[in-house]
Amino acid sequence: MKVLCAVDGSEFSQLAVESLGTLFQQSLREIILLHVVDDVQLRQGMKKEGLSQAKIKKVITAMNHAGKQLLKQAEGHATLAIRQAQSKPFVKIRTVLTHGHVINVVTKQAEKRKVDLIVMGSRGLSNSSGYLMGSVSKKVLTHAPCAVLTVKEPIPAKPKVLLAIDGSNASKRAASTFQSWIFPETISLHLLSVVPQFLTDIAQNVLSKTHVKSLMKPFQLRAKEVTAEHREFFLKEGYNVTSEVKEGDPRKIILDQLERNKSDLAVLGSKGLTGPERFQMGSVSEWVAGYTGCSVLVVRPPMS
Repeated sequence: MKVLCAVDGSEFSQLAVESLGTLFQQSLREIILLHVVDDVQLRQGMKKEGLSQAKIKKVITAMNHAGKQLLKQAEGHATLAIRQAQSKPFVKIRTVLTHGHVINVVTKQAEKRKVDLIVMGSRGLSNSSGYLMGSVSKKVLTHAPCAVLTVKEPIPAKPKVLLAIDGSNASKRAASTFQSWIFPETISLHLLSVVPQFLTDIAQNVLSKTHVKSLMKPFQLRAKEVTAEHREFFLKEGYNVTSEVKEGDPRKIILDQLERNKSDLAVLGSKGLTGPERFQMGSVSEWVAGYTGCSVLVVRPPMS
């Protein structure tokens, strides 16, 4: 797999680099370490402060130098992380220093270089009312042309992973991608399927319990079938697997289970909704990525 890892020198950025060795040591083929100097905002800010063009140029030059030093450190950090994970020795590590708006540059570089995955650290906003994803990570996740891993905490040597499944193409894609990237001996896997409560409160009050039960039964059976199929698949591949089926709001149930199981990583599929459709239907994957305190891997559909 080919990975683009954005680095900015923060603690979360370092955790992102470390995650490459922890999660993907056996599937890595190439790592691109990217640092973005947002010279547009820098120039605008310094112009407002009345700095001369010569001073602005000097500051940008200093930022470029610092960026190169940062990339050199990140390269050493990545090399160490891979070595510690006993990865295959032919993993290529490249460094890229570029300029522009961070979100635009990251997504465009990912598309240009045809990477399989973007990895970013995500600052936890502890002073917010529970929203734990930084704005940059959130927007990259929304606009990325590929899968995105947001790293919020250190990922242990053998992480507890929750994989959300629902039988959709997005869910199947997430399971298949996960299996090809993260090998069984490195993780403990928990499968979770949530049966959405599609009946409104009014409908449940009007209909008899027997009628409600009969309406929900096909969805419950399908969820159990999907869970059993995935469990059998991962067991055959050698994974240590547990599974369960729950009913309710998928967003709430997934968040609750992540906290209850003390999961280190959530894996979800994204339907790749865009425009009005995305805002009308919402995105469970983005919601979970935003509100959970653990790291999240969102697998998006391939670009057409």
